[in-house]
Amino acid sequence: MKTEQINLPDIIGKGYKSFWITKKRYRVLKGGRGSKKSVTTALWFIYNIMKHSKANAVVVRKTFNTHKDSTFAQLKWSAKRLGVFDKWKFTESPLECKYIPTGQKILFRGFDDVLKLTSITVDTGVLCWVWLEETFEIDEEKDFNTLDESIRGEMPEGLWKQLTLTFNPWVQSHWTKDRFFDKEDPEAFTSTTTFRCNEWLDDADRKLIEDIEFSNPERYKVVGLGEYGIPGGQYFDEFRSDIHVIDPFVIPDEYRRYVTIDYGLDMLACYWIAVDSQQKAYVYKELYQSGLIVSDAAKAIKDMTTETIYETLAPPDLWNSQSQTGKSTAEILEDNELSLTRANNNRVMGWYNLKEWLKPYDDEQGIKTASLIITKNCVNLIRTLPQLQCDPKDPNDVDSSSNHELTHGPDAIRYFIAGRPCPIKVRPKIVYDPSLTGRAQRHRDNMTKKPKGRYNDL
Repeated sequence: MKTEQINLPDIIGKGYKSFWITKKRYRVLKGGRGSKKSVTTALWFIYNIMKHSKANAVVVRKTFNTHKDSTFAQLKWSAKRLGVFDKWKFTESPLECKYIPTGQKILFRGFDDVLKLTSITVDTGVLCWVWLEETFEIDEEKDFNTLDESIRGEMPEGLWKQLTLTFNPWVQSHWTKDRFFDKEDPEAFTSTTTFRCNEWLDDADRKLIEDIEFSNPERYKVVGLGEYGIPGGQYFDEFRSDIHVIDPFVIPDEYRRYVTIDYGLDMLACYWIAVDSQQKAYVYKELYQSGLIVSDAAKAIKDMTTETIYETLAPPDLWNSQSQTGKSTAEILEDNELSLTRANNNRVMGWYNLKEWLKPYDDEQGIKTASLIITKNCVNLIRTLPQLQCDPKDPNDVDSSSNHELTHGPDAIRYFIAGRPCPIKVRPKIVYDPSLTGRAQRHRDNMTKKPKGRYNDL
């Protein structure tokens, strides 16, 4: 059989030699836009499956149905780029890439089907390589560990186990930063790439990215330099996972419980919140589901509510009439035994108040904490809250135009906060001081007086 010779540097370009040759268990590649990290990875998989006759691979994303137009398309392009497209069979049902001469395969999976993710088998050779694309979408490190544990068993001579992670580093609190970039792991190769290593960008492409450095420096750090951060400026820069996120715990009976919801067919975001005697709020349960009609949403909320709820808050627009039924969403929810309280919907003031609740402070033991705490099982709130960016047209507001999905959970929390605009810290005990008389005594009493309001009676 005739063997064609190719010059790899001519095909893949420069800047990825160490990435290409490392055999460490983890290859962790973060980068800015236009840094060719995904296409280089796709080229590596096509090339090395052909080079190693017993190797097979699986490509994983958070959601399975996003592969077709991303990783699957990139692998097809890579086979063409390497001049070997005729040696591969690309099928959409099942979604897979098969190397025709040997039957080796590149499979596709998603974290939305965990069973398939943990029971991957191949007919020819062994499964030894994983490509985890858009790793940033994987919210919890334990999910990655589940995938990592699925690559096991003895390897034939010349093969090695390896997981390749590629992503844009949008948020500093993501687990990849702490695990791979804040400390050294001898089993991990890490690299940060930028558009400057992509020699196939033209001058217009480069200028488009370079101009961001002057128009939006914070965004440039991410999309230009591949650094962890938020493009456009993080709105809730008070949020820190080491302060605001804790393990679930048994909620004491004396804590008052609330439910707060943001509803739409695109997403029902519902949270259960417990408030202690010092007005510290704990978000401890989450329902985050799309495609529910109103009555089904009500049932889902009721099924998850096993405790006594003091109040259920919802946005005012749920009281708008719905033409299909003649009833508003709020009326349908109430017909299904959900009693609602109409929340204030002043967006900017709501976000301001939420920032106050997230502001870290030192407790009596000198430990950093905040007035709003989230338990780890509320994964979508933890994921979306730090991703929210400032609206480029109004820095006082949150940008919901680029990705509306990010605002559902934070909106629900905003409705809860709207009824309690200032977190209440521990107040000093009032002790009568005979040395203070008249105006001084009244001033001292006013400074320590408990504010009036229906939410301050715990």
